Amino acid sequence: MIAGHGPTRQEVDSIGAHAVPAAAVYGIQTQRAVELYPLEGAAGFADYPLLLAAMLHVKKAAARTNIEIGAIEAPMGQAIIKAIDDLLARIPPEAFPVHAFHGGGGISFNMNINEVLANLANARDFGVAFGTYAPIHPNDHVNANHSTADCFSTGCHIAALAAFDGLSQEIEGLAADLDRLGAEWTPLRKLARTCLQDAVDIGFEDYLGGVASCLRHNLARAAQDAEDLRHVSIGGNIIGRSTDCDPGFFALIIPALNEQLEAAGLPAALTRTGNLYSASQAHDPLLALAGSLEQTARTLIRFAKDLRLMASGPHGGLAEIRLPAVQPGSSAIPGKVNPTIPEFMVQCGMMACGRAAAVAMTADHGEMDYNPWEAVVVTGLLDMIAILTSGVFTFRRNCVQGMRPDAKRNTDNATSLLPSLIRLKQLKGYSYASAIAKEAAGDVDFVRRKVTEAEAG
Repeated sequence: MIAGHGPTRQEVDSIGAHAVPAAAVYGIQTQRAVELYPLEGAAGFADYPLLLAAMLHVKKAAARTNIEIGAIEAPMGQAIIKAIDDLLARIPPEAFPVHAFHGGGGISFNMNINEVLANLANARDFGVAFGTYAPIHPNDHVNANHSTADCFSTGCHIAALAAFDGLSQEIEGLAADLDRLGAEWTPLRKLARTCLQDAVDIGFEDYLGGVASCLRHNLARAAQDAEDLRHVSIGGNIIGRSTDCDPGFFALIIPALNEQLEAAGLPAALTRTGNLYSASQAHDPLLALAGSLEQTARTLIRFAKDLRLMASGPHGGLAEIRLPAVQPGSSAIPGKVNPTIPEFMVQCGMMACGRAAAVAMTADHGEMDYNPWEAVVVTGLLDMIAILTSGVFTFRRNCVQGMRPDAKRNTDNATSLLPSLIRLKQLKGYSYASAIAKEAAGDVDFVRRKVTEAEAG
């Protein structure tokens, strides 16, 4: 008996015999992974449904291809396909309990799927008990002509592409929100600052347009990195060797996979990567996307902190903009409202950057012919995308779209001492403006009168 699991069944692998919960749809290798890599509150395989679905689609394309080339008998292949379709319709989380970043380069992910598919297919189509693995075996049939390395890597690319699409739409939506607000707030001027000190006056459309441009630049770079993920390594079984699968499988698997993905509404148009050995040695395309998204996260942090600063007050701060009041800001100060939505965006950005740091570290530790850290890469990247998507979603709808400028405050600031002296310099020259600054001795009304005179004259 396994503690907390009730009755068990005995299964055997190359290590030896081991107990598996009798009702478990997974098998011995999954059970070993569950015991060796306890979750302890961390995420599991089932917490990444896009990755799980992507790998199932790879398995389905593989089964179809294996039937076509005669690598597995049609009844067994069709049984595997039916099991995959059942899982894609409803994935039971309890069937995929493996720790998100177990050791071994994703082997436990892959074997978890292989065992589940073998058990479901055998039980449904051949009436045999879980753990029998006959006639369909997890390795011999479900895993035929591919391996963890190429199946997992290809699934990672598909999942990241699919996830990125949602984030891309939110970031482009935020940039569009800023364009709209800049147009709405024209011709209102605001005080620009350098080193947090007064500088010159600009339009709100100038500031907001600058942020929108940064976001779009980051997004364009990330989108190109995401497009590179369409180059996949399926067919490069062991350290990138294509000779470890049937030549017919190698030729047909990508067209079959593209057909499968297109029918499912997932990113398709996949091609084989130019060097399969490179794909085994490193996961640079995924790392590149994580790097682009880290820069995007930092841009979002900067903008959110700008809003937090510009909304500071309402009486003792800058108070240039008013953010929507979404919740009370203090348990002790009546009437206090904090900029919690920008702060949420900042925290999302920080957490995304933390994931990016972990992802980047994997490049330093992929020795020799195989980088075994892709589970850290893909879970970190998918976490980044999910965190940023959630952050931008609420940042847009609960803050940016409802924020408003304080017209009087901004007009006063935009015509304050330094902006007025800059205007005077434009009209009369630096030496004249310097003399007026000295004569004014900080009297902004005096400087404003001189500006009016210069503009009239």
